[in-house]
Amino acid sequence: MKLGIIGGGRAAWAFGSTWRRIGWPISGIALRSDGPISTLLKAQKRTVAELAADSELILIAVSDRAIAEVATSIPRTNAILFHPSGIATSVRGGFSLHPLKALAAVGEDSDLRGALLVFEGAHRDIAKRIADAAGARFAEITAQQKVLYHAAAVFGSNYVAALLDIAEELIGIENAREDLAALADSAIQNWRVHADSRRFTGPAARGDEEVLRRHLAALAGHPQLAEIYRLLAERILATAK
Repeated sequence: MKLGIIGGGRAAWAFGSTWRRIGWPISGIALRSDGPISTLLKAQKRTVAELAADSELILIAVSDRAIAEVATSIPRTNAILFHPSGIATSVRGGFSLHPLKALAAVGEDSDLRGALLVFEGAHRDIAKRIADAAGARFAEITAQQKVLYHAAAVFGSNYVAALLDIAEELIGIENAREDLAALADSAIQNWRVHADSRRFTGPAARGDEEVLRRHLAALAGHPQLAEIYRLLAERILATAK
């Protein structure tokens, strides 16, 4: 299907790169400011009106807060509109198709193969066709589910990165970034294979309150981090039974 892209960020790059891999045409890219994506995708820079006249699908790959505004700016078109937001619902009778993965920066290797694409809206058959062609998996949620779904995605991605930042700040060892990443990978692998209490390790999982108290005392000079630690420990204590 012939795709017009509005936007030049990570989602535009992921969908555009996937489109190129599977051999589907890109009618062009509309950008508010200069960026490398059109050159990288070998796609022509075009206006929104030109995309509306020459596309079967239009991807609105802009910030969540700008999706509705951009959708209203698109002239009358036979193209189906869709966007990749995890929280915004579909616009103008189209659909949303959110990749449940951390997307690579423009210019880095990016592909939707193997990702879970989460659909909401109309034209389910078209969205499923995109997922199948991309080699992606497919799931469907309602508009009412999207906010909690998106919050879950934030916990599973952005907040993991934020916790690794905290670990790097506290660990006191230079050049430990790769080691912390390996530690997180091992914890994720353990979580992947165990749905019971074995998914947790560490003092909270063991109920070692003395170690927890010592950690909190050491974090006394970082009250926000201490509160994050306490809340997560309480969560593990309550669920690792």
